[in-house]
Parts: sequence; structure tokens; C-alpha cells
Amino acid sequence: MNIVIQSCLTERKLAAALRELVGDQWAGGQVAIPVFGRRFDMAFRTNTSTVLVEYDGDEHYRNSMKIKADQEKDVLASENRMRLVRIPYWVQLDSMMARHWFGLEANIEQSFPHGFITTKLFPASFCELGVARFRRELDALPAQVRFAVVASLRERVSEHGIEYVLPRELRALVTA
Repeated sequence: MNIVIQSCLTERKLAAALRELVGDQWAGGQVAIPVFGRRFDMAFRTNTSTVLVEYDGDEHYRNSMKIKADQEKDVLASENRMRLVRIPYWVQLDSMMARHWFGLEANIEQSFPHGFITTKLFPASFCELGVARFRRELDALPAQVRFAVVASLRERVSEHGIEYVLPRELRALVTA
């Protein structure tokens, strides 16, 4: 299977790519889970479970109440034996990440690189909980993707200055 994603990943592009990847296992976008009383960005079924997918834009790092709601969704999914995959706005869907997040094999052509390329919403703009979340998610990425994200931060630091790109607790990422 060959999938082409033009420019940076968006929720709509992610849904289209996943729908193509999983075919008739696709459960839809903006999926309401009645027992949760919550909506999820998209979902698909596997032979053994349901995979819920959330595309998390910058607001999921800057707004503490959005982070609280995300944590509640994480707990609900876990308690109900559903897998929840969160896709941060600063990571793209490519073949490696399809394997990492979903265990799916596909040839995904993505011309846009991982990291903070065109956005002006850097970790320095994140709230305290968002900074901690960013660090956890960054550490969980495959090394090649983590390196690309850090390289993008280095570029933004040279462009804008470290104080505008990274909070103090993350500055070692680009100075090490």
C-alpha cells in the first residue's frame, strides 16, 4: 500500500491515511463512545480491540484543562481495555511512525519533516503540564524521529533565540 501525505499532518489527513490503511476496520472520525460520554477524533478495530486515535494540536500542550481532559480520556480508554494513540502536532505520519504507533506496515510518503518547522508554537509557549507531556512523548519516539524534532528546535533557537523556543527545563535538549 502506498499513501502520500502532502505538507504537514492535520487531523483530516491523519483520518484519511488511517482509513486507507485499515480499510473495513475503520470505525470513523469523531467517534462517540457512549459509555465514556466522550468523543474521540477517530477509531478503528483490530481483531482483538478498538484503537482510539487523538490528533493533539498545540492547545493540548498550552491549556491545562485540555491536558486534564486528555488524561481523563487516557484513563477511560485504559479502564475499558481500549488502546488510545495520541499523535502530537509536531510529529508526522510516515512509515516508521505507522509501525511505531499502530504496528501497521505501509509505504507512506511524507514530504514534511518531523518537528517544529512552520509553527510558531514552541515548547516555551507550553504550560507546565504541557512541557512535561512534551518531554514524555519526545522520549517515547524512535531515535530517528526524536533526533529530527530536536534538530528542528535547534533551528528555531538559531532563528528566534532560546528563550522564545524552549523553557529552561528543556534547554539541555539543544545544548547537549
